[in-house]
Amino acid sequence: VATCSALKRAYRDRLRAAAGDVRFVHLAGSRALIAARMAAREGHFMPLSLLDSQFAALEPPDADEAALSIDIAQDLDAIVAAVCAGLADAEP
Repeated sequence: VATCSALKRAYRDRLRAAAGDVRFVHLAGSRALIAARMAAREGHFMPLSLLDSQFAALEPPDADEAALSIDIAQDLDAIVAAVCAGLADAEP
Protein backbone atom coordinates (compact mmCIF):
# COMPACT_ATOMS: atom_id res chain seq x y z
CA VAL A 1 0.00 0.00 0.00
CA ALA A 2 1.34 3.39 -0.98
CA THR A 3 -0.28 6.77 -0.72
CA CYS A 4 0.04 9.70 -3.07
CA SER A 5 -2.25 12.34 -4.42
CA ALA A 6 -2.11 11.27 -8.11
CA LEU A 7 -4.60 14.05 -8.75
CA LYS A 8 -4.43 13.84 -12.54
CA ARG A 9 -5.17 10.97 -14.90
CA ALA A 10 -1.72 11.35 -16.46
CA TYR A 11 -0.07 10.72 -13.08
CA ARG A 12 -2.15 7.60 -12.49
CA ASP A 13 -1.37 6.38 -16.01
CA ARG A 14 2.36 6.75 -15.31
CA LEU A 15 2.05 4.75 -12.11
CA ARG A 16 0.13 2.02 -13.96
CA ALA A 17 2.74 1.91 -16.72
CA ALA A 18 5.58 1.61 -14.21
CA ALA A 19 4.00 -0.78 -11.72
CA GLY A 20 1.55 -2.85 -13.73
CA ASP A 21 -1.47 -4.02 -11.76
CA VAL A 22 -2.14 -0.98 -9.58
CA ARG A 23 -5.43 -0.29 -7.83
CA PHE A 24 -6.40 3.27 -6.95
CA VAL A 25 -8.72 4.24 -4.12
CA HIS A 26 -10.25 7.68 -4.56
CA LEU A 27 -11.30 9.09 -1.19
CA ALA A 28 -14.07 11.45 -2.27
CA GLY A 29 -15.34 14.24 -0.06
CA SER A 30 -16.65 17.76 -0.26
CA ARG A 31 -14.31 20.70 0.04
CA ALA A 32 -16.02 21.70 3.29
CA LEU A 33 -15.58 18.26 4.86
CA ILE A 34 -11.94 18.00 3.86
CA ALA A 35 -11.23 21.55 5.05
CA ALA A 36 -12.76 20.75 8.44
CA ARG A 37 -10.66 17.61 8.79
CA MET A 38 -7.50 19.42 7.72
CA ALA A 39 -8.14 22.24 10.20
CA ALA A 40 -8.52 19.70 13.01
CA ARG A 41 -5.18 17.96 12.48
CA GLU A 42 -1.93 19.17 13.97
CA GLY A 43 1.58 19.13 12.57
CA HIS A 44 0.70 17.93 9.08
CA PHE A 45 2.92 18.97 6.17
CA MET A 46 0.07 20.16 3.95
CA PRO A 47 -1.45 23.48 4.97
CA LEU A 48 -5.13 24.27 4.53
CA SER A 49 -4.10 27.10 2.19
CA LEU A 50 -3.29 24.52 -0.53
CA LEU A 51 -6.71 22.86 -0.52
CA ASP A 52 -8.26 25.01 -3.25
CA SER A 53 -5.37 24.35 -5.63
CA GLN A 54 -5.65 20.61 -4.95
CA PHE A 55 -9.36 20.65 -5.80
CA ALA A 56 -8.64 22.71 -8.93
CA ALA A 57 -6.07 20.15 -10.09
CA LEU A 58 -8.19 17.10 -9.25
CA GLU A 59 -9.30 14.89 -12.12
CA PRO A 60 -11.46 12.22 -10.44
CA PRO A 61 -10.90 8.74 -11.86
CA ASP A 62 -12.88 7.89 -14.98
CA ALA A 63 -14.94 4.70 -15.19
CA ASP A 64 -12.34 3.03 -17.41
CA GLU A 65 -9.72 3.39 -14.67
CA ALA A 66 -11.52 0.85 -12.45
CA ALA A 67 -10.69 2.92 -9.38
CA LEU A 68 -12.53 2.38 -6.13
CA SER A 69 -14.28 5.58 -5.06
CA ILE A 70 -15.16 5.88 -1.37
CA ASP A 71 -17.31 8.61 0.15
CA ILE A 72 -15.44 9.88 3.20
CA ALA A 73 -18.51 11.47 4.82
CA GLN A 74 -18.58 8.59 7.30
CA ASP A 75 -16.48 7.50 10.26
CA LEU A 76 -13.01 6.03 9.83
CA ASP A 77 -14.07 2.45 10.58
CA ALA A 78 -16.72 2.61 7.85
CA ILE A 79 -14.24 4.08 5.37
CA VAL A 80 -11.68 1.34 6.09
CA ALA A 81 -14.36 -1.36 5.83
CA ALA A 82 -15.55 0.03 2.48
CA VAL A 83 -12.00 0.13 1.11
CA CYS A 84 -11.24 -3.43 2.26
CA ALA A 85 -14.52 -4.75 0.85
CA GLY A 86 -14.07 -2.93 -2.44
CA LEU A 87 -10.53 -4.18 -2.91
CA ALA A 88 -11.50 -7.75 -1.97
CA ASP A 89 -14.33 -7.69 -4.53
CA ALA A 90 -11.90 -6.54 -7.21
CA GLU A 91 -9.35 -9.33 -6.75
CA PRO A 92 -8.97 -11.72 -9.70
